[in-house]
Amino acid sequence: MSLDLTSFAGKKLRALGTSRIWLSPLAARLSPRRATMAGARRLEEEGRFDEAMGVWQKLEGSRHFRAARFRIMLTRARAAQHIRDWPEAVKLFDAVLAMDPHDMRAKRGLEVSALHAARDAQADGRWLEACRMWAAYGRSGADKRKCVRNLCDCARFVAQSADDAEKMAEALEGWTLLGEADPKSVEAQQGIQWSHLSIARFAERKSDTVTARKHLEALLEVSPGDQRALDGLKRLSGA
Repeated sequence: MSLDLTSFAGKKLRALGTSRIWLSPLAARLSPRRATMAGARRLEEEGRFDEAMGVWQKLEGSRHFRAARFRIMLTRARAAQHIRDWPEAVKLFDAVLAMDPHDMRAKRGLEVSALHAARDAQADGRWLEACRMWAAYGRSGADKRKCVRNLCDCARFVAQSADDAEKMAEALEGWTLLGEADPKSVEAQQGIQWSHLSIARFAERKSDTVTARKHLEALLEVSPGDQRALDGLKRLSGA
């Protein structure tokens, strides 16, 4: 009989120690904050990250919320990388790195994912997307020369097909990304100036003076005193 009682007591003690459900109402009354955290962590364990973040949101501003947001974002980024969804992985690792610019896991994840995404985009001839991915590769702190070299090549391809205002806007983005990766790039500066001027002229021909003025003023910001911009603004003022 004593053995049976001992066995029964042991089972009961284990049950009390492992059952979160049995104690959860009491825990919730004693500490709603702890109950919230426990519920959020359970959702994380089950992979229900959107729901988990919804619960963590109740603690927004706390160190627990910041840690959870970072942890969930990193988990999602790794999951996207695992299934080779490179663009999604880049977006998520970029977000993680913005939270902590020194996190080596985020840097390495962004480097690998952006490299794959850039190569895929280049293979498909999606040159602007390739520019974006090479720019992300550069933000990871990886080989800058490799980043700039490839970004420059891709920006050139984007610019080659810029024969209307929409494509010219894409060329502007490509040159701007190159300029951010390499502020000393003369080609990037020239490309940015050319794109602003071309978009302004497209807009002027359509009598879109607002857009034309916006890009001429932007041209003056990157190239103060540019006579083409000054002449264009003078022309618009007299229109």
